[in-house]
Amino acid sequence: MIDHFSLPAHVPLLLQICGVIGSVIYVGGFALVQCEHVCGNGTGYAVSKIIAAMLVLLSLIDAFNLGSFLIQIGFITFGYWGLTRRRPGTAEIAAAESDAVAPAAETGRAPLPAATPRRAGTPGVSGLRPSLPPAPHRRPAARRASPPARMRFPSPSEPVR
Repeated sequence: MIDHFSLPAHVPLLLQICGVIGSVIYVGGFALVQCEHVCGNGTGYAVSKIIAAMLVLLSLIDAFNLGSFLIQIGFITFGYWGLTRRRPGTAEIAAAESDAVAPAAETGRAPLPAATPRRAGTPGVSGLRPSLPPAPHRRPAARRASPPARMRFPSPSEPVR
């Protein structure tokens, strides 16, 4: 069989290193979101996923895998799409267009909550966010209810009531 595409000896190692770096970015970003150090809806998270996907896609030059290729294309496509939706002014333009087409009263949908500016130090995209009540899992420790009392199960020797 004729090899139409041969790489110099050092290139496969470099491609493998790119794949490993991309994997570290994927897993590291996911870990940061789970530890609540980074916002999963933030621009930085989306950019990191796009960079990781490009690095892993680059590593597929040496050892192609269709499943991995499709996953990386999906991450790049949807990451870029999400970034274009987050551009400053995009939300306001989309809201103005949707109100111009059909106001909320005519469509029967509830109006969207008003947007409030983010506080300094809030992880994620700087700009606007909906003013919603805090999620129950984000309440400070002082507000959390005490855990429910443990149920006592009868032992096999006790009569059932």
